[in-house]
Amino acid sequence: MTQSPLSDNLPSQPVNEVYALFALPVGRYSMPDFPTHKKQIFKWIETQDIRPEHERLAITHNVSQIGKRNTILEDNATLADFLLDKCREYNTESYNYDLDFAISDCYLELATKGALYAPHEHSNCIYSATLLINYIDGHSPLKFRRAVNGSYYPVMQFPNKDYTAFNMTEATVPMNEGDLIIYPSSMTHGYEGNPYDDRVTLTVNFIPNK
Repeated sequence: MTQSPLSDNLPSQPVNEVYALFALPVGRYSMPDFPTHKKQIFKWIETQDIRPEHERLAITHNVSQIGKRNTILEDNATLADFLLDKCREYNTESYNYDLDFAISDCYLELATKGALYAPHEHSNCIYSATLLINYIDGHSPLKFRRAVNGSYYPVMQFPNKDYTAFNMTEATVPMNEGDLIIYPSSMTHGYEGNPYDDRVTLTVNFIPNK
């Protein structure tokens, strides 16, 4: 006897779902015992020059570099180990490449009132990260932008009743002092209108090391 193709074979409940495909991973990892590490970092900062002139002047305003590139990790192996451990964890939870990683470069930055970082990406690296070292409520959060190929997104422009994962062109994640935010280096990010002085962050780039 031929099985009936009628409604007896349909699922008991109708399916009504919308799927978000090809999501981009942004990781958030809290540094254990961060107050102790913050004191160590600020002791190191006291020995360094504040550098208003740096390689990223074209995309920044009111942002200075603290010390030379890479030197903080040369002097703080515990911090370097934490960054690499979390990079590996992020990789496992996201793209899961069969790779180990190394830090290609890093820079410590001080943002004052009115600071901005124009939307940008990082080249010659696979993942990037931002450690929020001195970050109070009110400091500008790191923002991420959707990669849009055309001039308009969505293709047809109408007023939205609310923001969703599908119509937003800019978004952020929860972040607090002591958090390490990791993201693909090709993901556009930045911030603007920082309202308070003394926003201190460490930016790190990771490369494959196999």
